[in-house]
Amino acid sequence: MAGKLDMRVEEISRGQRVELLLDGEHVSGLTINDLQMHIGRAVVHMGGIGGVHTDQRHRLQGYSRRVCEYSNRYMFERGYDVSLLFGITDFYPKFGFVSCLPSYKLTLTTRTVERALRQAARGRTPKVRLGRPEDFPRVRALYNQEYACRTGSIFRTSRWKGFRMGSTWGSKTTTLVATVPGGRILAYAGVDDREDALTVFEVAGDPRAYGALLRALAREAVAKRVESMAFLLPPDDRFSLFSRRFGGTVTVNYPYTGGGMLRVINLATLFDKLSPELTARLQAVGFSGPRRTFLLRTDIGSVRVTAGPAVVRVGSPRRGKQAVVEMAQHWLSPLLFGFRTVAEVASEPGVRIPQALRGLLGVLFPLQWAHVSRADYF
Repeated sequence: MAGKLDMRVEEISRGQRVELLLDGEHVSGLTINDLQMHIGRAVVHMGGIGGVHTDQRHRLQGYSRRVCEYSNRYMFERGYDVSLLFGITDFYPKFGFVSCLPSYKLTLTTRTVERALRQAARGRTPKVRLGRPEDFPRVRALYNQEYACRTGSIFRTSRWKGFRMGSTWGSKTTTLVATVPGGRILAYAGVDDREDALTVFEVAGDPRAYGALLRALAREAVAKRVESMAFLLPPDDRFSLFSRRFGGTVTVNYPYTGGGMLRVINLATLFDKLSPELTARLQAVGFSGPRRTFLLRTDIGSVRVTAGPAVVRVGSPRRGKQAVVEMAQHWLSPLLFGFRTVAEVASEPGVRIPQALRGLLGVLFPLQWAHVSRADYF
């Protein structure tokens, strides 16, 4: 006879721990990391799912399904707007999660960078030193400024005290900071602390200090006798753009039913927070089309969107004849992260986007390089 199953939620420092109990014994669970995430300029309440597990003795009983489905309902009740996780292939789509987050790598040849920067070094440049714990409030401020409009990036609160990890879970880190006379930090680089490779997982700050940081990284690569340096940054990152002058290779990996995956939790609260960002996108392209109102209808609810000529307003559905954009919430997620185009999503089964609205939706949901710093994975 099957035992008694109970769900339990425990508040922890970084969010909530959800557990499934069988006759009082823990058999499955996950952690919801309570985070604030950017979608463009908008900051939304995001539940970062981590630590999904089932005790080996109790696998193949549907317990993880119970935990995931319960967690989706729980996040809705607790006011989360979206949820993000880094998942294994083919497991999480059944819970409404869809791949939306590419991974990036810029590779620079150590010898080329070292030679070019040695020839270019003239005059006074920022000094580079190892970061110290007292530097982290400034590092946090530079990061939040750099990533203020980067979709996917995590807003770091005052609780952030330094890097918990580097490019992978469990990796140790070191931080290089570029300073001017007087000690003010202009920029920094977060680097994996290992002897057999040089991997930079984060760079932020004043571009005038990028040359000094890159020169210090090249010296470190020479000391480690590694032929190249890897930077885990999106192609349009300011440091990536700066580094193009030294040659190099950019690779982008698009995951399939795994990797960084997004799910909409509360459509109404999400779009309420998105409306200023959608307005800014409309204004940025000088949209001059007529005002259009449509109902966005999904399997988790509907919202009314009015766009044009220079503002986007979001409200509750109203009765009456109106244009309808219809899709399951999992097709909305890649639009929110700029992972797929409106035309691509429109071709998916069950999606209905009137031709007359596709140009407008393309403005509201453009392609973009969404990014979560590896140091913020959960």
